Amino acid sequence: MPFLLLSYLECWLSNAMVMDEKVKESFALDTTSATCSYNAHYKDHPKYWCRGYFRDYCTIIAFTPNSTDRVALRDTGSQLIITVSCLTKEDAGWYWCGIQRAFARDDMDSTELVVTDNPQHIFPDAGLSGNKTRSCKASRVVRKADRSRMSILIVCILITGLGSIFIISHLSKRRRSQRSRRGKSQKTSQASFLIPTPLVSSLRGSS
Repeated sequence: MPFLLLSYLECWLSNAMVMDEKVKESFALDTTSATCSYNAHYKDHPKYWCRGYFRDYCTIIAFTPNSTDRVALRDTGSQLIITVSCLTKEDAGWYWCGIQRAFARDDMDSTELVVTDNPQHIFPDAGLSGNKTRSCKASRVVRKADRSRMSILIVCILITGLGSIFIISHLSKRRRSQRSRRGKSQKTSQASFLIPTPLVSSLRGSS
């Protein structure tokens, strides 16, 4: 009886994460979504979306509740809904949704994303296609602007750091030169103080 219960429990939890479709086809610049249903037992576990052919070597793109600029994750308590916007042909490939488990192998399921050129973008018929193109281009411009601002910030930090190092080095050299000048002046004053002594002794001897 315990063996049957354990087998039932393993079977019940083995398919904890199930992808809605094994192959997803979409067009470039469009938005696609995937729905991964999971057992309510794992509602409080972290979920993630990763890319790669092999499940154990896929690259995690986002963890719940975080999202990226093009990938949004929403956890309903029984489903993980992934939305990817502004698709490109480079986005094609294998993806996995997964449940992170502390003392067991993560439960995962996969789908293959196929991205093709949209005929509306090749032969634009006005309206919606142009709006999508403009919105995706605008989002890319924003991302490029964010990256350029980050690059400028990094350059400013580097310049500030180098400037601080230069100032500290200059001050330390100046202090060393001041100390050396003080030492020389002290030796000179001591020497000038000792010069009259032999003159006095010679005067005494002559007298």
